[in-house]
Amino acid sequence: MSRDGTTPLGMREARKLGMTVAVTAREAPERPAILSAHGDRSYAELNAHANRLVRALRARGLAPGDGVALLCSNRAEFAEVYAAALRSGLRLTCVNWHLQGEEVGYIADNCEARAFIADSRFADVARAAAEVAPKIAVSLAVGGAIDGFESYDALLSGESGDDIPDPVLGGTMLYTSGTTGRPKGVYRRQTPPVAGLAVRVGETARLDPATDRHLCTGPLYHAAPLAFNLAGPLLAGAPIALMDGWDAEETLRLVEQHRISHTHMVATMFHRLLALPEERKSYDLSSLRYVLHGAAPTPVHVKKAMLDWLGPVVYEYYAATEGGGTYITPEEWLEKPGSVGA
Repeated sequence: MSRDGTTPLGMREARKLGMTVAVTAREAPERPAILSAHGDRSYAELNAHANRLVRALRARGLAPGDGVALLCSNRAEFAEVYAAALRSGLRLTCVNWHLQGEEVGYIADNCEARAFIADSRFADVARAAAEVAPKIAVSLAVGGAIDGFESYDALLSGESGDDIPDPVLGGTMLYTSGTTGRPKGVYRRQTPPVAGLAVRVGETARLDPATDRHLCTGPLYHAAPLAFNLAGPLLAGAPIALMDGWDAEETLRLVEQHRISHTHMVATMFHRLLALPEERKSYDLSSLRYVLHGAAPTPVHVKKAMLDWLGPVVYEYYAATEGGGTYITPEEWLEKPGSVGA
């Protein structure tokens, strides 16, 4: 609903309030939002669960500006927590689940998390982390039980899934890798205007939510998958298939199964895909029309091999964290192979 609670939100206003998922849920409720090995969600289901989580956290005392730490694998609940934070004014920190308990606890404490939501597959790490983060007031377990944590599903079951009447735009605070000392949180109190890389990605990706599908190949706690594989497609209202751990042939299978049109990869994935010459012939990848890659330079021969295989659908970027320093279309790269992107 709008701010006055009388008329449905339009997409422009919904973006300012973190409610774009709600608009898609209203206009295309049965459209798949999340497809994963741990459960699927339609946009209606994703939206309702996000509303339930907001109400549950508010009932436990959380308010706009408070922090939430999320230790979760690629599953539907990750998207639910993200959507809930975005519409409730909360500050979400997605934590690398490869870290040890004390390291996770440091981040949860440093980001001043009042809620800690953890995947049961990381139960030992989650318990150890909670012990060194005293500011945590609410601890929730996703996908199973964790000693000392409440059940995420049970908590949500007692709340209404109707759209909250008073959304407030929230955001994320991600942490550096900690290569020089402890990881450091990076938080912008004011969202910068959409420009540069984001504009070019939108213009060239041309994501049609009614027909296109996105494949998430990397862990969502990482900034690039979070932005390109979750936030962007959810903003557009498109279906997202989540990989729970990356495998080269599984990528090919999922592209064929879900008729994936868009994805984001890194150079190492290109190497491993190209190392499967026979398997590559066995899958129909004709649905792919936008493969974005970055994070590290891709050798010229690898980039050329990908373009020879998939056609002119491979796009490259650099410096996304800094706002997008370079963006290279297939046509630009083919015009002068090796002069850019190498």
